[in-house]
Amino acid sequence: MQLKDEVMRIEHEIMEALAKAGANKDCELRKILDEISPKNIEKMNKLLTVKDEEIAKLRDEIRIMSAHWKLKTKELESQLEKHRRADQELKKRVLKLEFCLQEARAQTRKLQRMGERRDKALKELRDQLVAKQPTISERKNFWETSSFKIIASMSMVILVIFSKR
Repeated sequence: MQLKDEVMRIEHEIMEALAKAGANKDCELRKILDEISPKNIEKMNKLLTVKDEEIAKLRDEIRIMSAHWKLKTKELESQLEKHRRADQELKKRVLKLEFCLQEARAQTRKLQRMGERRDKALKELRDQLVAKQPTISERKNFWETSSFKIIASMSMVILVIFSKR
């Protein structure tokens, strides 16, 4: 509507300018303006109507696209939040696994020290047995003695108990 009013105003100014210049009604410019003006207004009205319809369609499309992108944004934000939660959960699990690994290493070192002590005690027992027996010919096979079997059995039981802890 504003464009139509503006065109009409400009045409009116042109007509006034021609009248002031002393032109009469037989002037060719005036005739052209009189012939073209109603046609132009009609064409311009049609074009403006078409353009208004195009603008309305574009506005509707923009609203639809805006709603679509808002939904997509919300979906992406929710996915991002899910990924953050999953990431935090994985970090917690990694920390727990690292703690378990450290604990397992500490127990392994403890068992190694116990094994070393057991080996040392067995060596001392062997040395004591060798010292107590006067001759090799009288001595029984060390591995077949009942005292070694008892000590070995007790050592294995103690080792199993500590390894389960």
